[in-house]
Amino acid sequence: MAIALALITIAGAYAWREHGIDLRLVRTDPARILSDAKLLARAVDHGRSLYGEHCATCHGAALEGSSVRGTPNLGNNVWLYASDPVNVEHTILYGIRSGHPKARNLTDMPALVRSGQISADDARDVVEFLESLAGARYDVPAAQRGRIVYNTTGNCFDCHASDARGVTDYGAPALTGPTWLYGGDRQTLYESILNGRHGICQAWIGKLTPLQVRSLMLYLVTAPRVARSGARG
Repeated sequence: MAIALALITIAGAYAWREHGIDLRLVRTDPARILSDAKLLARAVDHGRSLYGEHCATCHGAALEGSSVRGTPNLGNNVWLYASDPVNVEHTILYGIRSGHPKARNLTDMPALVRSGQISADDARDVVEFLESLAGARYDVPAAQRGRIVYNTTGNCFDCHASDARGVTDYGAPALTGPTWLYGGDRQTLYESILNGRHGICQAWIGKLTPLQVRSLMLYLVTAPRVARSGARG
């Protein structure tokens, strides 16, 4: 009986200690957690399993993303929105064009050709311009025309920036390669301009607990850093 009581007491103390750590994870500013090895290790371990259960289907088992789905490569730290803890947590909670009132839905990729904003020939010229920025072989006269369309009638610069490196405030991806959201080949780029893109990331608020959201965020924020460290080693 004494041994059983002792074991129960030890188990209770352990559970209470673990509960205290979880409370600290939720209540501590994420920036401080990043410098707390013990808290971070617990969160990352939990977040890794959550990623595999809820996110890997779209973003890939190794965070590699999918050009078919248009999901970014998070392993290479390619984020549509800023990759700091606050912004990543916001995206997890409310999603992108998810229908939640707080979702990220400020901008969307319009169907520039189908809407008549630019012509099909204009779109093909813009593709050549983008290929030139990516360091691929390109048609020089077409790229020159495409540059004008990009900065005028296409109004592409407004979301993707004048240097085409994207704007995280809008969730507009870089168009300079080598990593592309949907693919950087000519046909895929043309289809994006023709039909537009309307990717969705669901909102996890109410589906994951605050502790799970925090743990998942910390895993996503740290995974690219760990990958780069391993590559250097």
